[in-house]
Order: sequence, then structure tokens, then C-alpha cells
Amino acid sequence: MQDLLKRIIEMDEQARKIEQQAKDEKLKSEAEVEQLKEQIYNDYIVRAKDRVEKNIAIDRENADKKYAQAQQHNETMKQEMNRLYQQNKDSWVDEIVKRSLA
Repeated sequence: MQDLLKRIIEMDEQARKIEQQAKDEKLKSEAEVEQLKEQIYNDYIVRAKDRVEKNIAIDRENADKKYAQAQQHNETMKQEMNRLYQQNKDSWVDEIVKRSLA
């Protein structure tokens, strides 16, 4: 009878040890999953920031090109207006005076 009781107690202790090991493994696994989740998130954020920085650089470059083109167009138009003014200033002044006096 003592042997049977002793055997039951030993089995109960083994079962408790196994249960505790399972709980410890579960907690360890949950911590690993949480750490992996955080690492994946951080990696994603880093890649997203890199992508945004690259897109900003590309957009800035495109905007600079458009700005340079617009400035070149404005300069061309300014030169054309100055050319027309130099070419027609006398006739324009005469026409303005003529219409003002009429």
C-alpha cells in the first residue's frame, strides 16, 4: 500500500513537472512570437521609411526639373517680349498716343 501511494505521489510530481515545463515552453514561445512580431514590424517600418525617402528624392528631382523648365520657358518668353518691344516700341507708342487723343 505504501508503495502504491509512493508511486502515485511520484506520478503526480512528474505530471506537475511536465505541466510546468509545458507552461514554461508556452511562455517562452509566446515571448519569441512577440519578439519576432516586433522585429518584422520594425523591419517593415525601416523599409517603408527607405522607400519614402527614395520617393521624396525622386519627387524633389522631378520638381526641380519642372522648375528649371518653367524658368527656362519664362526666360525665353521674357527675351521674346523684349525682342518684340525693341522691334515695335515706336509703333506701339504712336498707336497708344493716337488712341488716347482720339
